[in-house]
Amino acid sequence: MFSKLTLVTCSMLLLTNSLVSGQQQPLVENYLLSGSFSQGEHDLKAHLEENPKDDQARLGLGTLQFMQSLDHLSRSWYRYGINSNTRNAILPFFRLPVPNNPNPEQIDYESVRQVFKKMIKDLEKADQTLAKIESKDVKLPLHLFEIHFDINGDGKKNKSEDLNAFLDELFDLKRIPPRCRPTTVIAFDYADVIWLRGYTHVLRSLLEFALAYDAEPLWDVAAHRIFPKVKFKHEFMKEEFEASKDKQNKSIFDQNTLLDILASFHNSNFKLQEPERVKRIHKHLKKAVELSREMWIALAEETDNDREWIPNSRQTTLVSPFRPTSRTITAWEGILDETEAILDGKKLLPFWRGEAKDRGFNVNRFLTEPKDFDLILFIHGSGALPHVERGNVTSPKKWRQFQEAFGGDLFGFAIWFN
Repeated sequence: MFSKLTLVTCSMLLLTNSLVSGQQQPLVENYLLSGSFSQGEHDLKAHLEENPKDDQARLGLGTLQFMQSLDHLSRSWYRYGINSNTRNAILPFFRLPVPNNPNPEQIDYESVRQVFKKMIKDLEKADQTLAKIESKDVKLPLHLFEIHFDINGDGKKNKSEDLNAFLDELFDLKRIPPRCRPTTVIAFDYADVIWLRGYTHVLRSLLEFALAYDAEPLWDVAAHRIFPKVKFKHEFMKEEFEASKDKQNKSIFDQNTLLDILASFHNSNFKLQEPERVKRIHKHLKKAVELSREMWIALAEETDNDREWIPNSRQTTLVSPFRPTSRTITAWEGILDETEAILDGKKLLPFWRGEAKDRGFNVNRFLTEPKDFDLILFIHGSGALPHVERGNVTSPKKWRQFQEAFGGDLFGFAIWFN
């Protein structure tokens, strides 16, 4: 049951949205609500050629290009029939609410790499567009939750293909009354421009990591757990997987599943394939820190309270599960300083083995002097030794204080505010 405050806030938003409904609709909105991303990109680019100072249209284009990256990703997973039971797994870029495809195509390891490369290009394009916005008064009101992805290409509107379903899966927004969400207009502003740019860098850093190393040995023993039609290296696995389809009430912990888990652990030894991609991760994370600082400066300067996506301590929002306070803002500034020092190699992460307090893991060298990466040995500690050294180690006590400032949910705050 939702609190009275939440319901009152919802009612106020509905009233506000009805009052502004007579305002001119942003150029981008129809394209977003219909899922016509390619046509929208073409038309908005043409509009900006004639109206280069229209930053609302530019923000609309950057938003569309960001959404297009999700559209391309979800369409790819639908094409290959990603298994719905992987949505709850801890697998970056696989947790999307994609409809079941009754006739999926076969997928191989190189196809996944191409999907990730495409998404990097899409996100890069969005960031480049957003970086050109100059007006700090830019405002883009959108029916955010109604943005549509025609994932299965049937041309029909389906609520399971709206952004509302995506956000529920990724951020668990069930706290917002469903009857309020579809009609909620979010007025994206300059601080949100910087926030979205930061997110493109964070996402690209994860994608670059996935592409930098050769994960095909892991793919060979685990991919059939994610996709229904995989190009198998081992024929016996295909025979077992096909036979399992005919068995009812099959236990998830059967012998073959356990063997696949063991093989996955064993093959989590990734040979460095493209070292330049690891170095790009360092640049992306540094830029994300820079943009986060800029975003908080922009937020602090806001004096309105207009249908906020990311609020400051004086603003209200129905969407964000977090409301910044002077304490959390101060703590976040400390986190950014500490993170930057770690990325620059001025501070080390505490090494998780041994008793030496001045022994730490150098993240800067890990990203700028990349080597092969064995996940199990890294966790063990022996695999991390090439980047372990004596020096100034970031204080665990300080990070506990940061965690306390966010009520024990620093990770959730970081995911939302980036």
